[in-house]
Amino acid sequence: MFQALIALVAFIAALIDTSLGMCYGTILAPTLVLAGYPPEVSVPTILLSQLVVDVVGGLTHVKVRNFTRKDVRVALLVAIPATSFASLGAFLNVNLPTTITKTYIGLIVSLMGLLLLLGIKLRSTPRRLILISSVAGLNKGFMGGGFGPVVVSGQIILNHDVMPSVSIGDIAEIPVCIIGLLTFAAIGTLSFLLIYPIVTIPAFIASLIGPHITKKVGRKRYAEKVIGLITLTLGLTTLLKIILT
Repeated sequence: MFQALIALVAFIAALIDTSLGMCYGTILAPTLVLAGYPPEVSVPTILLSQLVVDVVGGLTHVKVRNFTRKDVRVALLVAIPATSFASLGAFLNVNLPTTITKTYIGLIVSLMGLLLLLGIKLRSTPRRLILISSVAGLNKGFMGGGFGPVVVSGQIILNHDVMPSVSIGDIAEIPVCIIGLLTFAAIGTLSFLLIYPIVTIPAFIASLIGPHITKKVGRKRYAEKVIGLITLTLGLTTLLKIILT
């Protein structure tokens, strides 16, 4: 029964992730923790299933033209630094207290959401994009989540359109997940478990649907505010959980 609930949550998380570019790890991580899975199991599970979601979702984004050839340069500027910092985040995951990592992610995500809601935009430069991507990669290695809210909202703050921002968030995360998984394998905490297919199969199905939602809502004037509100909510929820525990 509980495994069916986990599968349902994975489907919903992947649907939101491939349509808005965020929330997969943020939704799935506490679900796995509540189910009794420790971080050394839940984080690799998220990374593995997220890899499938990003590959399938990325291909679907390309198919519906949320991501085009002109977006390749930005995707590389996001993917390369994010990937470089993902392994550092994975290392810190097993060496830093959870409170420190959660506080850091909560503050960063809250700030990005607030900037979006206030309509604050910055001039897009490679340096700023690399900085945002590096922080996002660190987040992914830290907790298995926190990548999408920073990358997607960061791109929009830098005056990028919603549809390519969401699709780049998914596509650029592919090498980040690979490096994160390899790092966990190198430190000896990665092994095949039944929870992997339970999470991955429904997530795969949802990733075929999400990019079509992006296509429909991406041009709406409220899209940026919705992403900003969700991002801020995620950040504040993370901080509130720290205070209450």
